[in-house]
Amino acid sequence: MDKAFDILFSSIRCALDGKAVDIQAVKSLSKTEWLELVKLAQQHNVMPLVCDGLAGLRRELPAKVFARVAGLTIVAEDKYESRVNVIKTIASLMAENKIPLMVIKGYGVSLYYPQPNHRSFSDIDTYHFGQLEAADKVLKERLGVDIDVDVHHHTTCVYQGVLIENHYDFVNTSSHNSNARFEKLLKAEAEKGCRRHRVGEQEIMLPSPMFNALFLMRHMALHYAAERVSVRHLCDWKQFVEAEGENVDWERVNKVYAEYNMKRFADAITALCIDHLGMKRDVVPGVERDAKLENRILNDILYAEFSEEKPEGLLRIVWWKTRRFFANRWKHKLVYNESWLWTFFQSSWAHLIKPKTITH
Repeated sequence: MDKAFDILFSSIRCALDGKAVDIQAVKSLSKTEWLELVKLAQQHNVMPLVCDGLAGLRRELPAKVFARVAGLTIVAEDKYESRVNVIKTIASLMAENKIPLMVIKGYGVSLYYPQPNHRSFSDIDTYHFGQLEAADKVLKERLGVDIDVDVHHHTTCVYQGVLIENHYDFVNTSSHNSNARFEKLLKAEAEKGCRRHRVGEQEIMLPSPMFNALFLMRHMALHYAAERVSVRHLCDWKQFVEAEGENVDWERVNKVYAEYNMKRFADAITALCIDHLGMKRDVVPGVERDAKLENRILNDILYAEFSEEKPEGLLRIVWWKTRRFFANRWKHKLVYNESWLWTFFQSSWAHLIKPKTITH
């Protein structure tokens, strides 16, 4: 499905940077390839970007395909608005109770996009600078939600159908010793300075460029080692780097990447953004290319090497997770600087401490 891949990336480039999609390439797509393109866009949470990129070629698209793409984009826009409304509610409650609020990941990253509501996000991730219990209490009392504490590094609740993750740690420190050390770096950066951003009638805090340079890549690496990442992660990195790259101390960031054995992965992600999403080449200094690794990561992003669907039932899930962990050993070695075997036992123990995470 090389053609579907090409149109996927070229339509995203067009949406992000205004570059034209090849009309002849679009015309040459078969029905099967169009269906594959739509499937890929859904799987990788980039349907609104694909819609933006192909909008100027609407007459060249099969009517049913464009209707589906446009319809799913409208759904994504509605979901974005509903989540922003929840953020407004949280911001008002926290301001009323003088509890600091920083929103991380999805919403803040969406602001780097030409159309923020075309960067989909599902959960709302918040951080309260040591006042987690007070924040949870306010949410429980004022919104009538149940607070779930049986998850590592954050509590959760659901309000108006939206999952809210209140973080006390930015990464899961129970699964890897290196995460505990990295967490100290992130908390230090969070305290140094944040951006102020108005949502509705209230101000919230968003992470600084240095925080995001460390956190976004670490978060991506952790997801990649455990499961997989999506094309949207690549889009996020491109948009962040091009918007904030001049405000990042890349010499220090690259030293941290190297210290935590993330440098090869980070370089490969940046290289993929350059080659397939049109990222400017000179924004991130010191990138070392490794074509073989880049191709393997890209292929795994598009079609995961371990692609078995998650089963139902506790024992089946445990066996599935165990096989996935062993299949992803090469990923673990790529992004961690500690033994994968020790990590297996440490992660297993962490699941036993928080049993609900076993089936997550």
